[in-house]
Amino acid sequence: RHMYGTRRAAEGWQDEYSSRLLEAGFMQGMASACVFQHPERGIAVSVHGDDFIATGPKPELEWFEGMLRDHCELTVGGRLGPGPEDDKEARVLNRIVRWTPDGHELEGDPRHAELVVEQLELLDATPLSSPGIDQPDPEPGSEEDQELDKEKAKLYRGIAARCNYLAADRPELQFAVKEACREMSKPTLFSWSKLLRIGRYLKGQPRLVWRYKLQIAPGVIDVYSDANWVACKRTRKSTSGGLAMIGSHVIKSLSKTQSVIAKSSAESELFGIVRASTEALGLVTLYKDLGDVVQIRVHVDASAAKSIVERQGLGKVRHVEVDLLWIQEQQLRNKLPLVKIDG
Repeated sequence: RHMYGTRRAAEGWQDEYSSRLLEAGFMQGMASACVFQHPERGIAVSVHGDDFIATGPKPELEWFEGMLRDHCELTVGGRLGPGPEDDKEARVLNRIVRWTPDGHELEGDPRHAELVVEQLELLDATPLSSPGIDQPDPEPGSEEDQELDKEKAKLYRGIAARCNYLAADRPELQFAVKEACREMSKPTLFSWSKLLRIGRYLKGQPRLVWRYKLQIAPGVIDVYSDANWVACKRTRKSTSGGLAMIGSHVIKSLSKTQSVIAKSSAESELFGIVRASTEALGLVTLYKDLGDVVQIRVHVDASAAKSIVERQGLGKVRHVEVDLLWIQEQQLRNKLPLVKIDG
């Protein structure tokens, strides 16, 4: 027995439900211990804390619900399906999921955008068409470079953290929010202006609904990688961006500041390819845990970075870390084939 809220309580709960599911014939994921699949019954389950999200045939889901009720108290938040008695909308981890004749819809919690606009006092502000623009950092010692007072800095961190949570469901926000979150330790008046721009964008675009239309499973994850060299004029660091898609469905997006300073645009693009490829390999293992096998295609627009990946060894690029060359082996084994696309 574990007292609620202690460190061992979460571990004990995971051991409890994992053992119950394994006894019922489920297979636990190797990459993610919170993912289960039942090969005979066609059920896939994802567990987040004490929330179970399951998909499968209706009779099998009824069996699954009964099996859980035999072991614990259970509240069903919704059952989406095509039947007239099935729900057409439910909340999953505060996200709204809808069942439509064409497929599914997914929407992040719209309340977060409303709260950001409220906290920034932008209810009557003029909306903007983009969440961020490329602008130079203020001169050291200028008015815009002054740090916020303690109370306003605390408010800044709270709003930036809320935007960061919202950006998981809003890819168009990710770069602007990432840049705002980089300045959470010592926010300035210039940092506050970045946050105001995000808020004014959300004033005009408060909601984003993802539509996942029914499609034939393509069996391949298409990953698009790009990087903007020396995006940050202050630190000289670049940003890696990427999208992972299954057919027409976006399943992952990223915007990350690179940890090292790239010496050239080719090196910056190489770091972006490596980052996108690692995300793709993670998605492949997740698919395998769910009982499916998919391939990977990596799409890049940088010929120089593509040539670095497709050869063996450093060549003339002496300053690249050797541990990045694992991607050359993956390319040689055709696990991460590169596809050249237009810029």
